[in-house]
Amino acid sequence: MLGITLFLVFLLLWALAWRYQIKLAFGILIGLVIGGILAQFLGPYNSLDEVPIWLPPAPFMFIVFVLFAYAFVAWYVLDYKANKK
Repeated sequence: MLGITLFLVFLLLWALAWRYQIKLAFGILIGLVIGGILAQFLGPYNSLDEVPIWLPPAPFMFIVFVLFAYAFVAWYVLDYKANKK
């Protein structure tokens, strides 16, 4: 019963996000799809010893790579376009 209630609450929150902030709703949807795909390869673990060493810091590594890519675009590409004019 708790699972159904939580599902309905999160579905309601997603519907509100879809109504008021469609970009947020698309981000949630894309994250769920990526998480569903990755969950097939990162099966359930019975103890903490089975968890790969790279898995806990993976979200932080992803954020660092995204910020480095954004910094590259902001520093080199946009600066090149500004100096070209």
